[in-house]
Amino acid sequence: MLTTQSYLIALLLYWVSAIGGVWLLKRLWFPVNPGRGAAAMLGCLAGLLLAPAFPGEATETVAPALIIVIFNTVFGEGVSSAVWPGVWLVASAIAGAVVSLWWRRRGLIDVP
Repeated sequence: MLTTQSYLIALLLYWVSAIGGVWLLKRLWFPVNPGRGAAAMLGCLAGLLLAPAFPGEATETVAPALIIVIFNTVFGEGVSSAVWPGVWLVASAIAGAVVSLWWRRRGLIDVP
């Protein structure tokens, strides 16, 4: 079972790598001042990458919600075991898209 400290360290490292991945996506795939659709796509991808999956009592590892949803659906007990991580995943993707569109509207996204 994970201790609180090891869980927080793992989650922090995961978020740092996910933020780095989103930054690379922004720099390499999208223009400097993306349109509304590109900003929404970037926010949705950020939400998908940054969504955590909170472990249960007997869980030994930490994984992002995207991985938990895929593996529980395909290799685990089916869709019923992936419902709550899926809810977190969809909610974070929607929140990421909304925040990205708000960020673009304020003119804060055109950082080179």
